[in-house]
Amino acid sequence: MDYEAIIEAQLNQIEMSPLEQLVNEVVGQSRGYFEPLSLHDIVYSVLEGRPLFDSDVMISGIIDLFLFEIRSGIALGIQLVTICIFMGLLKNLSNSFGEKTVSNLGILVCSFFVIALCLRNFTHTYNLAADSVNTMATTMQILLPILIPLMISTGSFTSGSILNPVILGAITVFNTLMQMFILPAIFVSAIFILVNSMVDRDYVNKLAKFIRSAAVFATGLAVTFFGGITMVQGVVTKSADGLLINTARYSINNFIPIVGGFAADSIDMILACIAIVKTGIGIFGVIILVCLLVIPLIKIVAIAVIYKLTAIIIEPIGNKQVSNTMNEMGNSVITMAVVLFLTSLMFLVFMAIIIGIGGGRLWRS
Repeated sequence: MDYEAIIEAQLNQIEMSPLEQLVNEVVGQSRGYFEPLSLHDIVYSVLEGRPLFDSDVMISGIIDLFLFEIRSGIALGIQLVTICIFMGLLKNLSNSFGEKTVSNLGILVCSFFVIALCLRNFTHTYNLAADSVNTMATTMQILLPILIPLMISTGSFTSGSILNPVILGAITVFNTLMQMFILPAIFVSAIFILVNSMVDRDYVNKLAKFIRSAAVFATGLAVTFFGGITMVQGVVTKSADGLLINTARYSINNFIPIVGGFAADSIDMILACIAIVKTGIGIFGVIILVCLLVIPLIKIVAIAVIYKLTAIIIEPIGNKQVSNTMNEMGNSVITMAVVLFLTSLMFLVFMAIIIGIGGGRLWRS
């Protein structure tokens, strides 16, 4: 029996167009820095033990993408620095000529411009993170109906029947939690920081930092809770599946006369091919999740770097309040990046559990 024919038949029966469409979108968002992926290439790379990527090309692409995003964000930094220079000139003119009312009005108008620029940019960052989380959840919801039947086909009946609703429920609840509470909480904290920048005293600065820290804590708690439950459930069901598979193979090998051993070996080969296909699709899903993380994460980190550098440049000009605001906005953007990373980490844990169950285990004679 030709194992390549079995693998090819399994691949032809799987509807992968939704995932391939996601891959094309990810490659498009990378502006050509990432190469298109093929499920067939990944499966046969797993089968032949070939490396999936050229590490030098991948690292070079990530660096180029980061530098591109930095260059794209320089315009924001230049605008903010220019406004702050103008604010400093107004302040110096008011001290020289005593027209404090006019200068204070001008400084207030400039402050509104700074808030408008930061709010527009942070809204873009918020939408980027929210869309990435939603796309990751959609990717998992597409992968589960493909991977769970393959898992059951390899003999993991208990794992497939239990993990499917557990993981699907965890993804739905977590995505709702992120979209309705955690990401909006970070957005609200950023608004508080911008509002606090208009006054001399700190009225809501500590509240903004508390909301931001609470969002990170809630994300870490949710990832630990859902990931831990799924991992423990996977370990328990994997043990039950192992007992069931060994019993089935022993029965085929010993109770079917003459052809029992041949039938058991043939089933071994078929299940091994299915396991390779499942592992290949799982790795394909992991690559998609990593790309969905890396691209927005690079963009968000680049924005945070722009905010931090702007705060450093503004501080010597003399506008310490605006400098502190830019620094806190950078911290808010970094918080968004941390939340996005923790979210992708939970999804990657789910994929690792699914790949590990029945993925590298063959029945033994």
